[in-house]
Amino acid sequence: MSDENKTKRSSLFEMEEEILRFWQEDTTFEKSLAKNPADRAFSFYDGPPFITGLPHYATLLPSIAKDVIPRYQTMKGKSVRRVWGWDCHGLPAENQVEKQLGLKNRRDIETLGVDKFVEACRSYVKEGSEQWRWYVDHIGRWVDMDNAYRTDQLSYMETVIQLFKQLYEKDLIYRGRRVSLYCPRCATPLSKFEETMDDDTYRDVEDPAVTVAFRLLDDDVYLLAWTTTPWTLPANLALAVDPKAEYVRVSDGFREYIMAHQTLEHYRDIDLEIMKTFKGQELIGQRYEPLYSFFKTNPETDYKVYPADFVTLEDGTGIVHIAPGFGEDDTVLGEKLGLSTLLTLDVDCKLVPEVKPWAGQFYKDTDESVMGDLAKRGLLFKRDVITHSYPHCYRCSTPLIYKSQEAWYLSIEPLRQHLLATNKKITWIPKHFGSGRFAYNVENAPDWCLSRTRYWGTPIPVWQTDDGEIFVAGSLQEIAKLSGQKVTDLHRPGIDEVILTLPSGKKAHRVKEVLDCWFESGAMPYAQFHYPFENVEEFEKSFPTDFIVEYTGQLRGWFYYLHVLGNALKNSPAFKNVAVTGVLMGTDGRKMSKSYGNYPDPRLTIEKYGAESLRLYFMGSKIMNGEDLSISEDEIREQSRLLNILHNSVSYYQTYAKVHNFKAGNSVKPTLLDRWIVARLEETVAEIDEGLKSLDFVRATKAIRPMVEDLSTWFIRRSRERIVGGDAAALETLHSVLKRLSLAIAPILPFSAEKIWRDLDGVDSVHLQDFPEPHQKILDETKDLREEMARVRTLVSSVHMERATHQPSLPLRQPLAKLTIAEKSAGNLSKWPELLDILRDEINVKDVEIGKKDELDTKLTPELLEEGKLREITRAIQEARKKSGLNVGENARLEYFATDEHAELFKKFSDQIKKSAGIVELHQHDSEESLAEIAPGLFVKITRG
Repeated sequence: MSDENKTKRSSLFEMEEEILRFWQEDTTFEKSLAKNPADRAFSFYDGPPFITGLPHYATLLPSIAKDVIPRYQTMKGKSVRRVWGWDCHGLPAENQVEKQLGLKNRRDIETLGVDKFVEACRSYVKEGSEQWRWYVDHIGRWVDMDNAYRTDQLSYMETVIQLFKQLYEKDLIYRGRRVSLYCPRCATPLSKFEETMDDDTYRDVEDPAVTVAFRLLDDDVYLLAWTTTPWTLPANLALAVDPKAEYVRVSDGFREYIMAHQTLEHYRDIDLEIMKTFKGQELIGQRYEPLYSFFKTNPETDYKVYPADFVTLEDGTGIVHIAPGFGEDDTVLGEKLGLSTLLTLDVDCKLVPEVKPWAGQFYKDTDESVMGDLAKRGLLFKRDVITHSYPHCYRCSTPLIYKSQEAWYLSIEPLRQHLLATNKKITWIPKHFGSGRFAYNVENAPDWCLSRTRYWGTPIPVWQTDDGEIFVAGSLQEIAKLSGQKVTDLHRPGIDEVILTLPSGKKAHRVKEVLDCWFESGAMPYAQFHYPFENVEEFEKSFPTDFIVEYTGQLRGWFYYLHVLGNALKNSPAFKNVAVTGVLMGTDGRKMSKSYGNYPDPRLTIEKYGAESLRLYFMGSKIMNGEDLSISEDEIREQSRLLNILHNSVSYYQTYAKVHNFKAGNSVKPTLLDRWIVARLEETVAEIDEGLKSLDFVRATKAIRPMVEDLSTWFIRRSRERIVGGDAAALETLHSVLKRLSLAIAPILPFSAEKIWRDLDGVDSVHLQDFPEPHQKILDETKDLREEMARVRTLVSSVHMERATHQPSLPLRQPLAKLTIAEKSAGNLSKWPELLDILRDEINVKDVEIGKKDELDTKLTPELLEEGKLREITRAIQEARKKSGLNVGENARLEYFATDEHAELFKKFSDQIKKSAGIVELHQHDSEESLAEIAPGLFVKITRG
């Protein structure tokens, strides 16, 4: 690291580095794992990040939450297993390797050789980045990275194929032809949920929007259909209308056309005369001329008009072009009606040889050609351009298509009602996600497309004979038994070459697909333990897990897949409690992205403000309530200021404890202010405890700031004279509050808690202690005290505001005669003389009384003015003493020269000045020579006495 960067490291970061070294040398994390009995387990699933790339704020955010709760539960006496995991398979790795090798598509991979490509993928994910460890350590997260599980481990993959077999045997897995999202570049299907994982996958694009004329066979009139995919027109097999809608027969003076009446407004630029009005029902069953005849079709069903409930009149013509195999609605309708399916595209999304004019062309490149051909034939009624949101591949950014394909699917319909029922057993934080978006996802989920026509992943464990007999392997032992060879790697292409001899005596070859990597993610609860092959008891103790947390995108991703597999395999939800965070946005309001460069570097932020500033910022922000958040460096900086206030409070205690050789642990008689700060601490302990217990991170974290500020700006400031003077009750109270506070904040602020605990002579680590139980008796006994102290502080704020806005302003150092408090504002203050004393001192008035109305006496007598000037002198001398380098409690000698007014004050109040500033000797000079001016007309020199 450069010297320039080193100078930017904050004292908070240096403190955190010191604590990290202590934890490592002390093996504190390992001790915490061994601290509690195994039969008191609390489990959580840590969704594994992808193994390559650097962490960013959106990965640090949930990682912090995954540290807070295990720390809390450990201090609550629970045994919390914390093992890291790496996601290694799938398109993320394949796309990166393709870039490294300069490969453009699947054909390039096949040409290179599947073996070489898979080996390159293996090398790419072989080592987890050491830079991950730096971030994980420095955000204060305790997790075992040395024994991390990996989705490309043989043991993990064996569990995955075992789960596949269980599902197959439950008749939940089938091979079929369905329409799903398909990436032309990656040449593989994607699941609908997989595609919507990244909010950037839907992007605005421009597409042609064409109105095409289809001639009816029995009438010289043309049906007008609208489409944004001209390339699908060679696959047209039907037209759909709304039978209840009103349609019109119109003329442009040359031809007659049919369209929905309501959609005429889309064609106002064309002069059309209405000839006839009728219901769409009259069109049902009518036949029309095919646009193209490249394939043999079914004369009974194809090229007819059908009713459909998905026909919309919002855009287009109210007549929908149907191309089964390209579009979900089209395909479902085609299956229902028995239409043919024209597969005009190959695996690379190029037109097949049968489509002779455009054979071999990439599908999107045919749009212009098809439109040109239709225009020549007089069938292109209108041509426009539309901008609309369109899905793109979440890995390679290629526009996707809906395409019919053979694949392996998991049936959702048999599970759907049970998925919805068990979802109600899950505690969602915030609650609305469970009953809202997650339930909606389950209600509308299509069958899960499990297979990928790719290379780097767990193989679909299906072997098939030439005559169609299927065998599903669920273990390495099964494969070895039927193949006669030991399998040490389940990856392609080696596993493809393993031929099984089935009990029937037939030879079976493996199907070529690999599993969707989201199946591996959903299998994580089982595969991390190599269940059911081993660790059965450990798995069963952890399932369903007590806690998971991720961002809202996982409502349709990891949370969903965990839920499906948990119910399909174990008839149970996979998790009991789930916290859902919002999406982290960049500094410009867009989703955080490396390509946008819209967020400060996380490492530099940690070094500049300390990781706990980030922890406080994230855990206390609205993002932990499921709302989106734009990252703010200013707010992170503000958290660092709060942490500095906390540590300064500890330093303040240490300073005067050392001056007075004070040792904590003695019985003392507390003042009312001491009792109040102890009560405030118990409020804070209870609030943090309740918040973390209910996974309300914001509630728990938000409790810290007011406590730190109350301690510093109210208790310490109000107790300054007592602490400086070595008052045992004040020092004992400050020590005990800080030490107990360190226990309460330990899960959220692990570094600061450790530092405070050790600075105050705590034994061992703070994280090996029990979380403090709130003292309910103290809270009950101090209810009135806390209420009335809050009233005092409100009154103080009001008076301070009145002083500041008074003309001329009245500085707080200027004493005033009296404050009158109206009875309705006074509450029970009259019963608390000590609180009235605090109020009187805080607002600097001579008297406080309760009367008919709130009133501050602002008249200044000569005596009050004189006292105000004395306070200004005292403050100036105290500041000069600090600048002279004198230590706290060290006696000083003061030499001064003052004008007549100041000289008179020194003469009259010399004892008070000496006492307040720690002066043992006062000497007056005849001139200001060799002295420094500290106030108008006042010159001093301060030396050790």
